[in-house]
Amino acid sequence: MCGIWAIIGEQVTPQQQDAFMKIVGRGPDLTVLEEVQPNVHLGFHRLAIVMPGDTPSAQPIVGGGLSVVCNGEIYNHQSLKIDSTLTLKNGGSDCAAIITSFVKHNEDLKETCASLDGVFAFIMADSKNVYIGRDPIGVRPLFYGYNSNGSLLIGSEVKCIEELCERVEYFPPGCCATISLASPTRPVQPQQYYAVPSIADRFLSVDCTKTLVRDILVKSVEKRLMGNRNFGFMLSGGLDSSLIASIATRFLKQKPIAFSVGFEDSPDLENARHVADYLKIPHEVLVITPQQCIDIIPEVVFALETFDPLIIRCGIAHYLLCQHISKSSDVKVLLSGEGADELFGSYAYMQKAPNALHLHKEILRRMSHLHQYDVLRCDRSTSCHGLEIRVPFLDKKFIDLVSRMPPTYKLMPMKLEKHLLRSAFEGWLPNEVLWRSKEGFAEALGKTDLGDILAEHCNKLIPKELYDSRAERFPDRTPETTEEYWYRQIFEETFVYDKMGHLVHTKVYRTAAWHRPDEKENVNNKETETLEVKSDDLLRLRRRSTGSLGVA
Repeated sequence: MCGIWAIIGEQVTPQQQDAFMKIVGRGPDLTVLEEVQPNVHLGFHRLAIVMPGDTPSAQPIVGGGLSVVCNGEIYNHQSLKIDSTLTLKNGGSDCAAIITSFVKHNEDLKETCASLDGVFAFIMADSKNVYIGRDPIGVRPLFYGYNSNGSLLIGSEVKCIEELCERVEYFPPGCCATISLASPTRPVQPQQYYAVPSIADRFLSVDCTKTLVRDILVKSVEKRLMGNRNFGFMLSGGLDSSLIASIATRFLKQKPIAFSVGFEDSPDLENARHVADYLKIPHEVLVITPQQCIDIIPEVVFALETFDPLIIRCGIAHYLLCQHISKSSDVKVLLSGEGADELFGSYAYMQKAPNALHLHKEILRRMSHLHQYDVLRCDRSTSCHGLEIRVPFLDKKFIDLVSRMPPTYKLMPMKLEKHLLRSAFEGWLPNEVLWRSKEGFAEALGKTDLGDILAEHCNKLIPKELYDSRAERFPDRTPETTEEYWYRQIFEETFVYDKMGHLVHTKVYRTAAWHRPDEKENVNNKETETLEVKSDDLLRLRRRSTGSLGVA
């Protein structure tokens, strides 16, 4: 995990340097701020993972008239560097492959981004243009905005550019953009180079799908073990994190450490211990209290840059555990199971979809917002503690495969959610873990639900008269509970809502694809049209000769 930053159009001021340093936690090993072209400054905070302490892996990476800073990992960097005749400063970095690929593809930015197998957000410049790219799902964050002088600012987090900009926007996942240095004040125009596949392959058999799911996920985990720092797992005791731990343990020479968090009475801690014992790996447990969860919330809101209650609740345990890992161990890279629930449609409400096609539409919608929910939480909770998180389920090849699966393989009557994923990994985990129904990382902290604890606290904290006048204070997206009120209050004490409030997506679980348009929140007209399931589509559902439902 690293932090990147740029200003295009003027010289750097002390105030701007201070803003750049607000994300130093993302890369505590090295800080560089360099003018790579006239009035084009690139900033970089490095967390050393692949080649700790080595100069060749520093940034900016420079060569062929190009300079680039990147927050990410390029897993196919070696193949992209083959036959390159470029001499690069700091060319030892895997991110140097961005320059070699750009040259190899005749400066076609879309082709360059599509060629990268990994997670990334980069800013690159030559004498004519600035180039921006972000990975397909938005695992690595990127934001931008213009200041009052018309200069463009770009950064890994909102907090490092917000006070400098008139308005902040996120750079969309799966997109790239070219900004001419001759007219840098023109609006950034992202071009899409990747979209999650939306058409299912109706001829994919169950047995073939199981084999592909297993093989591609294993390869996805293996490629993410790049680096020579100690690895660890965020282990909840549930299916997704346990599967990732099981696969990675088979490849790592040095035993990784499993980390779990929960209240003292949490049954999940015992499940996580069971998995760690089964895999014969060390296991560290952080026992937290409800009061610790309450006390840390202002820090969590600042780190996550959101006021959505779902992200904050889930982020509390994640934040506390990462804080503990950073202080008490030498682990720098964590593997986690995020993304599987969205890909397989395994949330409880999704499994109640009216039919498989509606579920497929909802999966596509959830995938489009991942960068504003679980991916956001993962990135911010870890990066501020100098850790890096890797999410194998969000590998591009794995996404392409699972998105193309017949939707009926994800909505199987009388079967446990993610049945196909579970059956693909028979023998990799204890049966009681492999076939255990889903529970959330945060909601399963203990026998008492964290949401209930927070609701009780907020009902006491926010006076009734204050809450009753909430629409006057928060006319836009007025809080519906005292818990939401408190988060919004903290958020607006930290950030300027008018500048970046629109970036916060809320209540994703209340906008399912099968809801009527008037029931949807956070959905514009264009998105509503995209997600609408037409009767003609429903007629395409037919029974296949194998005896399962497929999309014709």
